[in-house]
Amino acid sequence: MQDVSTGSALSHHPLDNEPASKLVTAIDFSALNTVFSNILQLMGFPVALLDIYGKVLASSDWPDTRLGLPQPSELCQQSYATPIMLDGEHIASLLIGKRRQNIATAGEIQPDSITQMLVPLTLQITKLSLINARYQQHLQQTTLQVAQHTQELLLQNQILSQISEGTELKSILHTLVTQVELLHPEMLCSILLLDEDGKALHHGAAPSLPDKYNKTLDGITIGMGVGSCGTAAFTGETVIVTDINTHPYWQPYQALAQLADVKACWSQPVKNAQGKVLGTFAIYHHQPATPSAEQLNIIKAYSNLAELAISRSLSAAQIRRLAFYDNLTGLANRRLLEEHLLQAIASSQRGQKYSGLMFIDLDNFKPVNDIYGHKKGDNLLADVARRLLSTVRQADTVARFGGDEFIVLLRDIDTDAERSKHYMQQIATKITQVLSRPYPLSENNMHQCACSIGLVLFQGNSNSDELLRQADTAMYQAKRLGRNQPCWFSDK
Repeated sequence: MQDVSTGSALSHHPLDNEPASKLVTAIDFSALNTVFSNILQLMGFPVALLDIYGKVLASSDWPDTRLGLPQPSELCQQSYATPIMLDGEHIASLLIGKRRQNIATAGEIQPDSITQMLVPLTLQITKLSLINARYQQHLQQTTLQVAQHTQELLLQNQILSQISEGTELKSILHTLVTQVELLHPEMLCSILLLDEDGKALHHGAAPSLPDKYNKTLDGITIGMGVGSCGTAAFTGETVIVTDINTHPYWQPYQALAQLADVKACWSQPVKNAQGKVLGTFAIYHHQPATPSAEQLNIIKAYSNLAELAISRSLSAAQIRRLAFYDNLTGLANRRLLEEHLLQAIASSQRGQKYSGLMFIDLDNFKPVNDIYGHKKGDNLLADVARRLLSTVRQADTVARFGGDEFIVLLRDIDTDAERSKHYMQQIATKITQVLSRPYPLSENNMHQCACSIGLVLFQGNSNSDELLRQADTAMYQAKRLGRNQPCWFSDK
């Protein structure tokens, strides 16, 4: 038992300590106050529940000031203190004061009897309150998880919709990264794309990282120990760097990390169904951070979305290449040539500039296939394509017309016909020179090819089929004149 009259002054505001805090969150004080008040009214015993520091948590209208008096009060000369244990921890004390004399009862009731009744009741209320608190906490967590998963599903649907609509890859990746950062404000996101050679990473999307940071990483060669992303792309495995300041992968990039104010980087390789690495999806933090299992699953889910967008873009690019480009040489095919020729005709009409068309046929190519095989012949044609591209401007078009025939379209040369013809003649001469250089077929075998070129100059309203026919005719005129030379079209 404890003499409350000699205790410290009591307050209804519990201290910020672990036991009191646990009790405050566990017990329904309104219910206990009602129970204690009924005990006082019916049996005459004042009751109070105090934390271990003497702070009143619940009572039967027991005046705080009177409990703190140094002399015993009139109605409460002696108190009984019983510890309340929760999970083996003393968290509070139940105090029973002296019975009031003016309360009529059927018989004499001892404080111990009240204690035996109230302690289990208090514990039961505490346990029920704990269960309710845990339920409410679980309900709140579940509600937050459902809301987050709903937002994630909406994001997934948004990305899938953009993919199906054929939205540009850069725009899709920017949407993905931006929305992920909105759902997870503590994260900074970045997507890097691996080039076709599988050797270097290039910027995909990272709107929250500094431009200088993104530009520095653009084109970085992948490899073991090349930061988080370079290593993830190289190994094909998730790379978790919880502290950039101390991790060996980031030692060469400390200044870069300081520029972006990042302290942790988790990088997930983006891989297609065949396991080929397409890029990386990275999460940065401003402080050292270790991912939870749930966060790792989130990263994988978002990287899967990125993979869908990247694979769709690569497939579309492949389809376009097959539709508009020659598979062997990478040059424009007939279909794309037709489009560019029509554009050149329209541009010539608007700008009153001349454009030129060259029809090129290789001389002495057939023996390569006959003697060395078609593989060597294909290699030679690919070499011809590279040499032709080196002779023209970026705005011009080089196309493979079929077999060993090529077309060069020179757009918007000049408004003067003579200057335009002179320019075309210069390009034609350059082409004959570069194509007549020997072609290596093996270490000890070289092959010599020449070319015959038909030239057509046009301006204004022209017919694309007719222009090609004229250039073809001029090419055969060049062959009749002795090959390995250009020849202008003449209808005479």
